[in-house]
Amino acid sequence: MDATSAIVILIFVISIFSGFGHNQGYKPPSLPTTTLPTTGVINPEVTVAEPPAHYLAVEPVSAQNDIISYIKKYRSSELAVSIAGSIMKHASVYDVNPKLVAALMARESKFNPRALSSSGAMGLGQLLPSTAKNLGVEDGFDIDQNTMGTVRYFKSLLDRFKGRVSAALASYLVGPNAVARDGSISEHTRSYVEDILKIYYQI
Repeated sequence: MDATSAIVILIFVISIFSGFGHNQGYKPPSLPTTTLPTTGVINPEVTVAEPPAHYLAVEPVSAQNDIISYIKKYRSSELAVSIAGSIMKHASVYDVNPKLVAALMARESKFNPRALSSSGAMGLGQLLPSTAKNLGVEDGFDIDQNTMGTVRYFKSLLDRFKGRVSAALASYLVGPNAVARDGSISEHTRSYVEDILKIYYQI
């Protein structure tokens, strides 16, 4: 064997062994993400998958049981059953994913029907008095009325943003007009959306 042949064989052997342990050509699967409006200054990626917006996308009985179990982390069993029942009823009427409603309420009030913010936002979904009035809610601290208003308002936001859950959730916090404007999504709003989506996947 001449020197040239030996060099060629040596290079071939080295190239084979150098590929071991490197998973050449393999790329880990990427998780689905959702995007909020932004000017590009802030990274727009939400790091959890966007859930389905609609009620028909979930199985009602298992959803209700899951919601009850989650609410019981914060409230009594009796209250958990009452809140979950109201969520399921109004989610069905407005065709909204009930687990999304539960996640939203968890972030807003931790399922406290008597919650009251410094700005006057009331109850489970923290409805402002003006918003509650426009939605037909007479008593913002009533579980069923507040749930109806929360679901109805969230449904209107989903419709406005063509089922984009992330945009609807951001709008629930800062208003739909703010979300519709480029560059209006702050880090705080983005964290709020991420919190709710993460809660959704825990329910």
